Amino acid sequence: MMGPMREEPTGRRRYTAGDYALTFGLAAVACVLIPVIGDVVAAPVAVLAVVFGGIGISRYDTGRAAKVLPAALGTGLGALSLFLVVLMLIVTGISP
Repeated sequence: MMGPMREEPTGRRRYTAGDYALTFGLAAVACVLIPVIGDVVAAPVAVLAVVFGGIGISRYDTGRAAKVLPAALGTGLGALSLFLVVLMLIVTGISP
């Protein structure tokens, strides 16, 4: 009797939701450092980081992902960026 079929590795890296969360989180932090226009760019990128981080963490919890650290870091950086964007909007008196 034959066992379950396994896919052969193709040598290409498959990026996970956690990897995307970390990438978007780092990009959001970088965008927050740009005055004025950075807030407009950083907010949606930070939201993407938090969303992909949540997906990555839930996949780790269900056993479908091997790593949780990139997802957790991406979520934290995205949340930090969102906090800084809101703080800057409050301080400068600009309403979103």
